[in-house]
Amino acid sequence: MGPLSYSSETYDLSQVELSGYYEAENTTPSLEGYFCFNPASSVVGNQRDPFRKVFMPLIYLLMFMLGTVGNALVLVILERFKRSRTTTESFLFHLTLANLALLLTFPFSVVESLAGWVFGKFLCKILSAVHKINFYCSSMLLGCIAVDRYLAIVYAIHTYRKRRARSIHLTCTAVWLCSLLLTLPDLIFMEVWTDDSNRSICYFPEVGIDGNNAWLATRFLYHTVGFFVPLLVMCYCYMAIVRALCQSQRLQRQKAVRVAILVTGIFLLCWSPYHIVIFLNTLTKLEAFTKNCLLEDQLDTAIMVTEAIGFTHCCLNPILYAFIGVKFRNDFFRILQELGCISQETLQEILEVTRKGSGIESDNTTSISTF
Repeated sequence: MGPLSYSSETYDLSQVELSGYYEAENTTPSLEGYFCFNPASSVVGNQRDPFRKVFMPLIYLLMFMLGTVGNALVLVILERFKRSRTTTESFLFHLTLANLALLLTFPFSVVESLAGWVFGKFLCKILSAVHKINFYCSSMLLGCIAVDRYLAIVYAIHTYRKRRARSIHLTCTAVWLCSLLLTLPDLIFMEVWTDDSNRSICYFPEVGIDGNNAWLATRFLYHTVGFFVPLLVMCYCYMAIVRALCQSQRLQRQKAVRVAILVTGIFLLCWSPYHIVIFLNTLTKLEAFTKNCLLEDQLDTAIMVTEAIGFTHCCLNPILYAFIGVKFRNDFFRILQELGCISQETLQEILEVTRKGSGIESDNTTSISTF
């Protein structure tokens, strides 16, 4: 939605507003390389105005509010108990930062859907880059969490979970830097274009050899580094974890099996539809299909819908990687006790019930207590 949709390469409302309505002249920047002419429509796209100006902003505002609250709560708890933070929780801390940064760009997308891009060229480049950095970072950190669980559970490398904080932060720093490098094309090529009705868009121009090659490169990296590689890593690691845990009859281990399947399944369900649509969109740009205005119009709408589905993963991450964890829940109740929301006696009762229900002796004695 808007130029913030992972570089605005065309997964945005800017494209939706233009694609399928005008035949582009050679001097006009284009998201598609051509536009279909529809004399009954305007640049704004009258037929999709209610959907774009009402439904989508509401969805993004809802995700912004729920996701910000959930991820901020995770961040507060992880920071409050950082001395007892495990390696998985350290990765979760950086994942939460990435999610929050991504969520904070949503209001800009909402404004763009209502009034066009009004924030200028500098913010067009910066916010698009921030959006994409945090997408890559989130995907790679999900892979890091899967590897961490794999080593801790399959090989029972407990010392791995207690590595020095320095090595963990080095790993996370490498992830952030790699994400920044992958976003350089956005910082270089993102532009603002204003149409005849004085409505501006922030988009990735496919003009000239450099622009077209950069667009193709970003699409390829987006599909591979941003989705397929993390997905393959997660599938391999969690399948190995499932095999290892299925040999145990302990209730907590069986719960961890279900969690492993849930984590991979939700990631797949959230992002697969979007990447399928984006892949089809890429094929149309490469002219693998005959240019078809109706097809492009339908793909534009599908991009908006599936992108919103993918973004729900930011809201689900706190639940998947934090609230289902025994240790995290206990830390959450400890904060409530510190704030005076519950008494010390109530806290002890909750912790006792948690220990009995999870079948563990303490929060840190098992590698799956924070799965």
